[in-house]
Amino acid sequence: MAWTKSGIFYTSIRDQWNSSNLGLNLDAETWRCAFFGSSVTPNFTQDAAYGIGTWGSSNESSGAGYTAGGPTLTNTTLTFVGNRLVWDADNVQLTNSTITAEGVLLYYPAKSNRAIAAIWFGSPKETQDGTFLINWSSDGILGFTIP
Repeated sequence: MAWTKSGIFYTSIRDQWNSSNLGLNLDAETWRCAFFGSSVTPNFTQDAAYGIGTWGSSNESSGAGYTAGGPTLTNTTLTFVGNRLVWDADNVQLTNSTITAEGVLLYYPAKSNRAIAAIWFGSPKETQDGTFLINWSSDGILGFTIP
């Protein structure tokens, strides 16, 4: 199997609002964006954290211009747009990079590297001494519609 879709990790959302009180702060400026190649098969119903199992270092991308663990997301926001709760951040840009990645894992180091989502690019993307740019959707990185 391989990546076929983006998704949110069920247990992270559940644990955010149950007695675990996980405490993922979506406004925090410490979220990270780790790049992964084609060898991962996300399972969105299981616990997920950066550095463990599928999301371990053996599956993480590597190359010039990329540091293990990935870049920190900047200017994170959590706002309502109409009846939609939207999480967003600045686009991610790795300059002078030589890297191949098929997607990214968004995780929170302050809570044992707990992951909230994996974003699939649709196919492997690569740079050769160039700029790897992730333009998040104009609708945000993640969103929840509240009726």
